[in-house]
Amino acid sequence: MTRSNAFRPPWDAPQPEPAQPTSCDARVPAERRWVEWLARRHPIVDILREDRQRNDGISSPGFQAVASQRLARWAASGEAPRWARGPVGRAARAGQWVARSVYGIEIPAEVSLGRRIRVAHQGGIVVHRDAVIGDDVTLRQNVTIGLHRDDVDDQAHNVPTIGDGVSLGAGAVVVGPVAVGAGARVGANAVVTEDVPAGGKAVLPKGVVSGPDRLAATPRAS
Repeated sequence: MTRSNAFRPPWDAPQPEPAQPTSCDARVPAERRWVEWLARRHPIVDILREDRQRNDGISSPGFQAVASQRLARWAASGEAPRWARGPVGRAARAGQWVARSVYGIEIPAEVSLGRRIRVAHQGGIVVHRDAVIGDDVTLRQNVTIGLHRDDVDDQAHNVPTIGDGVSLGAGAVVVGPVAVGAGARVGANAVVTEDVPAGGKAVLPKGVVSGPDRLAATPRAS
């Protein structure tokens, strides 16, 4: 007596054909599809991936400092889901402590930070919490962006605004209610206290090198 198909066990039943991947899924490896799904739900994932590429990977101090700042700001905003605000906020604050105490990079969560920020070298970087920094900005060691004096009442309107694509050289200081235009270059050790136009430069005079002229030196007698 044969068994009816109506009573066939599930493991004996014909299995459906696997669904063909869509054009979007075909381009993404299976182990990375969850990352793409997360990026569609939370734009900060794409922003962090851009930062990782600009800062040579997740192990670089620059990426860790920028990522900690972004996650701390994201956790405190309404964009983060409620379940993520606590754990992400605590982890981000710990990352900021490491960035400040170990790497010497202080970028508070309140800073308005653009996309693709590059921290080329660590050490001595201080950014005021009310500063505004655009996209594709490069920070180098010992850069300071902040107030020109400590006794101002309205700090939010007395700090710099850094435009897109600005490059700040080592030791550059930008203080006060100034605007550094898009694509401008601030040279090493330059102190900027007035506006820099878009595409402009703010540099120090070149150092004067003096010393004996070796070509005119008289050869020693043997």
